[in-house]
Amino acid sequence: MTSTGTHALMTGTRGPQGPENATPVKPNVAQAVATVDDNMEVVMNDLSCMFVADGSCDQLEQEDDEGNIEYKLKLVDPTPERFDRLVSQMKFRIDEGQGEALYEIGVADDGTPYGLDEAQLDASLATLRRMAAEIDAQIHIVHVKAGTKEGHSMVEVLVRANPSTNAQIEARVAVIGNVDSGKSTLIGVLSRGQLDNGRGLARQACFRHQHEIDNGRTASVSQQFIGFNNEGTVTNYSSTSIRPSTTQEVLKKSSKIVTFIDLCGHERYLKTTVFGLTGTIPDYSMIMLGANMGVQRMTREHLGLTLALRLPFFIVITKIDLAPPNVRKETISRIKRILKSANVRKMPYMIKDEESVINCTKQMGEGTRIVPIFQVSNVTGEGLPALRMFLNLLPSKREWATMRKEKLEFYIDDVFQVPGVGIVVAGTVVKGHIALVKGQGPTLLLGPDSAGNFRKVQVKGIHTKSVPVAAVHAGQSASFAVKAVGAGKGDRLLKRHMIRKGMVLVDPSVEPRATRCFAAEVIVLHHPTTIKRGYQPVVHARTVRQVASIEDMNTELLRTGTRARVRFRFRHYPEYLTVGTPIVFREGRTKGMGVIKRVIHEGDHVGPMNRKKGVQVLHEVQGKKKVDAVF
Repeated sequence: MTSTGTHALMTGTRGPQGPENATPVKPNVAQAVATVDDNMEVVMNDLSCMFVADGSCDQLEQEDDEGNIEYKLKLVDPTPERFDRLVSQMKFRIDEGQGEALYEIGVADDGTPYGLDEAQLDASLATLRRMAAEIDAQIHIVHVKAGTKEGHSMVEVLVRANPSTNAQIEARVAVIGNVDSGKSTLIGVLSRGQLDNGRGLARQACFRHQHEIDNGRTASVSQQFIGFNNEGTVTNYSSTSIRPSTTQEVLKKSSKIVTFIDLCGHERYLKTTVFGLTGTIPDYSMIMLGANMGVQRMTREHLGLTLALRLPFFIVITKIDLAPPNVRKETISRIKRILKSANVRKMPYMIKDEESVINCTKQMGEGTRIVPIFQVSNVTGEGLPALRMFLNLLPSKREWATMRKEKLEFYIDDVFQVPGVGIVVAGTVVKGHIALVKGQGPTLLLGPDSAGNFRKVQVKGIHTKSVPVAAVHAGQSASFAVKAVGAGKGDRLLKRHMIRKGMVLVDPSVEPRATRCFAAEVIVLHHPTTIKRGYQPVVHARTVRQVASIEDMNTELLRTGTRARVRFRFRHYPEYLTVGTPIVFREGRTKGMGVIKRVIHEGDHVGPMNRKKGVQVLHEVQGKKKVDAVF
């Protein structure tokens, strides 16, 4: 994603295929952006060759040695030695998929879908089932289709680790979109299993405050989830049960959890939405728009934030039962034009059947250009089965496995005083893992406070999804009951007002230090005039949200589209930051993004930044102009 493309979405500007009545992009910027990728038609032809579903090209792309997708032509009566190798290979694929893998049976390693006859297919599935049993997993056939040979079929099989002895796979999805697009309603329908009555019945479960119930609009960050078992069935509810499952029952029966982070759609609560997107660290973004409302300004705003944070995303068009056919068609056409525009360079993919769902989930992940588009109705239920199937097959972010091996870092986004328990902090585990041993957790450092100091606290209990657990790891939301520890009486005092959003719990071996100053490489997405030294936006860096002033930069002025190195200084109190953390800064309609390149502590030598000549809008590489994205 190009930085110029994000700027265009924020401001309403467009390339040759952008929305009507918009300000055109400067010619030099549009020309450079157009050279970032090959022609869209060529790319779409390449995309079709990945999928067996396309009638003009029945060849899959060659098998990748990495990832969680495995091709097998057949698995008929393997020798004991080969069976052991197959089991080891399956374990590798499941580890790559964070607990799940997709097997294509009847497909050669070069991607040719020959298929198998009925006898060979049954024998291969039996072998696959034995392989899965060896590593405490189960298989589930998700799709069957014809092979290239007559009378032969190929099957796509989901292999997923059992929930009884393995931690659940978890995917985190931020739900964003314009106000009244049905975000909370869809989450309520998916998590409760009951259709909406058209007057907001389903959304009541997602609201946290009385005023949200009164006006029907989300004003805070809330989380809901749905669970899937190994067969892809939702475990939150059952058609044979007269009552919904409890949270503990859902977690026990689920091998995969999809967590929805419900964010605000109204412009008044944009800062809360930005805080949710940066602080909860989602894996994906689900952008919603009403079929009867079209693409609104806040839709483009949220899409721009998603692109700035480099989140893979998909589109859900709701209220298709209300929209007249011509309005619905125009809404789809409009969002497609925005996604295909030279500023965004994404490939919209309309979901029509099960096969299109499977094709898209194979390509989802960071850096993907595919954007699946679903059409659903929360009242009639149309389109919901395809969306559930997509969520069941949606892969978890692979980076979490690496983060779990590092020292603990827990970012706090809320704090409570619970009677009989004491202080409880809620947030997201970004690095490492934490476990209770004989009912007691480790001693961690909590901070920084207003003076930049950290203090020792001990974890007394852990909850996730409102259920007590023994351990949590990176990629999960959790809440910890903590108590202060220390030799002095003052060291053992811990009150709610001493803890704020943006503080962290870290392993003492990290030796954390607070800072007031940091340097970041930034791109200005939109500003009506120019930015000079002394400018004071609100900086969002994970759960940190504080006013910071621009102390120095390597250019005289910052304008829309300018990229520069900037040194910020927090105005109120020090924060805990790490190199590589993405940031978003805003002030009114002004918005920018960046990434932290250096954390400057007290006593570090800081010299003036070297000035660049002129204003750098684009970065030219030898032989080709190219927009140099910040992330």
